[in-house]
Amino acid sequence: MDSHVGLDYIVDNPDYCVKLASALETACPSVKKRVVELLSALCVYSQDGRQRAIDTLHTYQERKGERYRLRVVVHELQKATTEDYQTALLAFINCLVISTPVLKDRIRIRNEFIGLKLLPILNELR
Repeated sequence: MDSHVGLDYIVDNPDYCVKLASALETACPSVKKRVVELLSALCVYSQDGRQRAIDTLHTYQERKGERYRLRVVVHELQKATTEDYQTALLAFINCLVISTPVLKDRIRIRNEFIGLKLLPILNELR
């Protein structure tokens, strides 16, 4: 998905969020890593792409009956066994926060991560 065509396709087709959320349910870390990398790319590609990444997290949240939309990211980071996957998850967190254009919304996302106990997990990764 290094091309604009592929990213445009995802941005233009909101139904693709269901496919990405389904891929996050797999037990295969390499597949999850690819999905997280794609979500990161969407965040930095455009605001519509960022919204597709958020929509994917919402879809996953609804499918799994989670209370918080960002829980999957924090949970995956906590249980990740490879540095590559941890790096991809941390990059996604950064992309999600940095690509949020409104400061108030950026702070809200950051606080969501903090509320999900991201900081202690980050301290354990050292």
